[in-house]
Amino acid sequence: MTEAAPERMLDRLIERWREGARRARAWQPSDDPEPVLEALAQTIALELTGALGHVARDERDALRRAGQVAMLQLGRGDRDEDELEALRVCAALARDGLRALAGRALPEEPSPARDLRAVIPPAELARLLRGELDGFAAGALAMRVRRSEEALAELRAAFRLSGAPGQARLALAAAEAARVIDPAAGRLLGVHPSLGVEAVLFDPAEEGGEVRLALYAEDPAPLRLLADGVSTLDVREGYWIGRVAAGVRALDAVLHAGERREPWHLAW
Repeated sequence: MTEAAPERMLDRLIERWREGARRARAWQPSDDPEPVLEALAQTIALELTGALGHVARDERDALRRAGQVAMLQLGRGDRDEDELEALRVCAALARDGLRALAGRALPEEPSPARDLRAVIPPAELARLLRGELDGFAAGALAMRVRRSEEALAELRAAFRLSGAPGQARLALAAAEAARVIDPAAGRLLGVHPSLGVEAVLFDPAEEGGEVRLALYAEDPAPLRLLADGVSTLDVREGYWIGRVAAGVRALDAVLHAGERREPWHLAW
């Protein structure tokens, strides 16, 4: 993410969901079901971030009941092909939201469905967490995020960098983080003079393998390197590691160490 998340980073996301849920509860079967479908779609984003557990059960149950009724109305009415196609997309998001409200786990997907490399712009993830996306956009993005190891790593980084006490855990990314790699196994690229951070490159043993770049510091402040051509894999106190894009041999980066930031040029 481009900035550390605020201490109560999910408050706006939850409030956005509640606004949609209130509109959904006012829905009548004779009305357009869009408000209900949108609130259900927003639910996927709350599940992904762990925020759904901060919503009272009666609020969740009320939306689930409205959603079940609305889904029964979808086949009614005269709609042209474009409207039907849009409705099918919205209905898919709504069904996933209903699953989340019912507390059912995600169905197992075949491994090819999990895109390990897909890049989702950090700015879009930030907008998701700040509650700036409408329900359908938030739900669609959340579904993409949970299929992308890259995006899940970005979200983990946002939560860790926020430093918020009792922060929510990512519901779909709660596995233990990988071990910290021993810097002796890599190649030292340099030490940032003012921030005291070492950069170490890990070249793959096989041709075409993943190139990783790690940062180490004695100071326990969270580290982050922002640059074109590199994406976050993990971030902890005094440690950061990222994936370097194929063909990249230099980075004009901004190094973040806690609240301090400095430019850093790295080449190898």
